[in-house]
Amino acid sequence: MRALAFLLAVLVAVPALAQQYPARPPSLIVNFPPGGVTDLVGRALAAAMPLGQPLVVQNRGGAGGAIGAGAIAAAPADGYTLGFIATAALTTLPHMRRQSYGAESFDYICQTFDVPVYLLVAPGSPFRSAAELVAAARARPGALNYATVGPGSLPHMAALDFAAQAGVSLTHIPYQGEASAVTDLVAGRVEVYFGTSSVATIHDLRRLGVAAPARLAESPETPTLTELGWPVVWSVLGGLIAPRGVDAAIRARLEQACAAAVQAPAYRQALEQLKVGWAHAGGERFHAMIQAESAKNRRLLESSNLVVE
Repeated sequence: MRALAFLLAVLVAVPALAQQYPARPPSLIVNFPPGGVTDLVGRALAAAMPLGQPLVVQNRGGAGGAIGAGAIAAAPADGYTLGFIATAALTTLPHMRRQSYGAESFDYICQTFDVPVYLLVAPGSPFRSAAELVAAARARPGALNYATVGPGSLPHMAALDFAAQAGVSLTHIPYQGEASAVTDLVAGRVEVYFGTSSVATIHDLRRLGVAAPARLAESPETPTLTELGWPVVWSVLGGLIAPRGVDAAIRARLEQACAAAVQAPAYRQALEQLKVGWAHAGGERFHAMIQAESAKNRRLLESSNLVVE
């Protein structure tokens, strides 16, 4: 009788717990420093989440997003620590060096953005086209430096793919965030940057090509790398995750809130201002996208001898 009473109490308490959630403001860990695209999109999503409590944004940048991802994975799976991530920390970094987490260390709530990667140079760069850049790289193997937000980031993957397709040798200069990378690009300390349309617009960077399947409405004059002869297609994906094991009812509540936030006019306007592509996928589909991206990234890393078993 006592066991039955206990079981009934538990069954009643679970939906009650979900109904009371959140009783306090949840934390939202962003796995990049303040000021970059991931941070700004994450803050826009946090402001739009209809949970009845504000999300408190915490930036845990560094190691290409791995520090923040590790902090999310290690947090209690109670729904009060969420994560907003660019997916490379999950789909690339665990192949390159041992991490405290893996892609299966998380519950996937929803995808919220999709950003094609551009091949960018500074406004004063001597390179007016991708062909000129490739010719210079072939003439001086390894002499041209390119910046990304860190080893294993999606821009880094795009750069590896581009170098392989174009048959050139470029030297990677990794940074902990976009702001410092672009500062050095504009100052001439690095020659090339693989990044987003948002940073290109803010800093008036020259777009030499885009790693998209077709030209984009936001920059119709920019050729795709594929049409230039190098079939390179890469996009930075991101969204909302949680430590693995969140109660199913709370996870469903978060999925509903995330879907509503992504559809909110304020969120979509923020993405438009940032030149970030709007996207939405539910938790199950988002998880499948992560698995597919991870397999693709591993193949490229293996070809570049960057996989650590």
